Amino acid sequence: MILSLAYGITIKDSDDPYISTAEISLNGFAEAGIPGSFLVDYLPFLKHIPNWMPGASFKRQAAYWAKANEDLREKPFLHVKDQLVS
Repeated sequence: MILSLAYGITIKDSDDPYISTAEISLNGFAEAGIPGSFLVDYLPFLKHIPNWMPGASFKRQAAYWAKANEDLREKPFLHVKDQLVS
């Protein structure tokens, strides 16, 4: 409803990419918001290890959620921008 009001985007069904991105983003927020769910919560120096290192899966997961958050913010705007151009 909000996407159609704000951006003129019609959501087709539950498999819509906008809905999937929102679900990924919300699940990430819910999982990361639980204190102590990642080892880095107890050992803060782990945030400085490289992404490729074993045990740094939390960094790869955070990057995945960050990409979903960015897509959630940018894709509707880019859709409207493309519609205005065409």
